[in-house]
Amino acid sequence: MADKGKHGFARSVRRFFWLPRDMPRRPAAAMPLVRAWLFALTVGALFAVFTPDDDVLTPSIMTVVLWVATLDDVIKGVRHRWPAFLISWAVGWGLTRLLSAKLPGLGDSHWYEFAAFAPVTAVTLAVFVGITRLPQQRRL
Repeated sequence: MADKGKHGFARSVRRFFWLPRDMPRRPAAAMPLVRAWLFALTVGALFAVFTPDDDVLTPSIMTVVLWVATLDDVIKGVRHRWPAFLISWAVGWGLTRLLSAKLPGLGDSHWYEFAAFAPVTAVTLAVFVGITRLPQQRRL
């Protein structure tokens, strides 16, 4: 950071939120996110098997794995990065709320929670990848 000069930290923070105009923005690669989803399923299944039902750590921790994976793509600068990130996780949150309203025994067992969070995380990733594949608006 010493070679960036006096305002190096401010430039790094600004780049996190606003990419330079000339930087290419590609859509998110689906395969790394699918691998992250499979890893999250493994983590969720392990928590469902090896933690007691009254434990604080639940299979919902698998959303953290995917949150980090999508945030990594946001940092890399994919197309429509912030809207894709926010909309996909809002859809995931809404779907979780809908499932918890329709399935009253969701909090009773870790396996029920795993069965709910597995499709929710898949839909969240599909929405994220789908939004990043939308065409980019031409700049004037």
